[in-house]
Amino acid sequence: MTEITPWGEIRPKRAPGADKVEPILDVKDLRVHFRTDDGGAVRAVNGVDIQLMAGESLAVVGESGCGKSVTSMTILRLLPSPPTMIPTGQVLYRGRDVLKMSARDVRAVRGGKISMIFQDPMTSLNPFLSVKRQLTEAIELHTGLQGASAVARAIQSLKDVGIPAPETRIDSYPHEFSGGMRQRVMIAMALSTNPEVLIADEPTTALDVTIQAQILDLIRRLQSERGMALMLITHDLSVVAGMCSRVVVMYAGRIVEEASVDDLFEDPRHPYTVALLESVPRLDEPVGRKLRPIEGLPPKLTEEPRGCPFAPRCRFVRDRCWTEVPQLVADADGRRRACFVPIRRGKAVT
Repeated sequence: MTEITPWGEIRPKRAPGADKVEPILDVKDLRVHFRTDDGGAVRAVNGVDIQLMAGESLAVVGESGCGKSVTSMTILRLLPSPPTMIPTGQVLYRGRDVLKMSARDVRAVRGGKISMIFQDPMTSLNPFLSVKRQLTEAIELHTGLQGASAVARAIQSLKDVGIPAPETRIDSYPHEFSGGMRQRVMIAMALSTNPEVLIADEPTTALDVTIQAQILDLIRRLQSERGMALMLITHDLSVVAGMCSRVVVMYAGRIVEEASVDDLFEDPRHPYTVALLESVPRLDEPVGRKLRPIEGLPPKLTEEPRGCPFAPRCRFVRDRCWTEVPQLVADADGRRRACFVPIRRGKAVT
């Protein structure tokens, strides 16, 4: 079953009872800091809690620098240490903490059980190795297939993502593919090991609109066919409406709101979410409605916030917001948000 969102996107309806599924990936109180040359630290992620259910599509949204990509790369332990520091947090994959695994165990999970599609396929693919070598390396490592069997799996993966003549194109190098085809190769590489979790970090960055639609439709179809859990990292709200059932909104390294996609678009409850929705066009809005940009700049992450990080840019700000940091708490109906001001359908409740 599908439905058409107010954004004009077609997406699958969420299956009944999906909320009862135990999390396959559970991120708890994750904090990620980067040590600077002057002895300070950039607090990129500050106490993030994310649960991803088996087979679920979860979106993580927010503007550049909010900590989306750092969170995803920490899940797979891809950040070098130093300068990375993780003061607190757990990343539980099926109950096991990835952050405490041995290097050998992490290699078994990374790429095998949890795969990732990176933002820029040109810099993520090795320009000196053929597509065949890059695909078969992951297949041999995580599936046990070798030689001709691994090549056959690689060719089938390219075919699954819609690359024409995969038997011949597999011997090509990344620079011989277009941007859209390179992204398809990245998707093929991520899915060739049949992972249980797929993390897609801005998978349509720098692609034109037509190719974006093709890539998103491909990810959606493959996820549905294989029953994978999907964590989609993006700043494009129209993509969220068309791809996911639940959304986490991040700002300044923190989660500020969490809700189902339907609830978030119909009734945003955090000032930042309200501002995001007002800054992009919608198909169900009157013709001629002016977009409302978010004034100001994000806070410096080298300093501990004295109050709400969004306070300097918030039109609902109160005196309390300048001195206290709001915690992520649940409203009476279970919706989570980090704000002192009661907001319903984008307006403060008096």
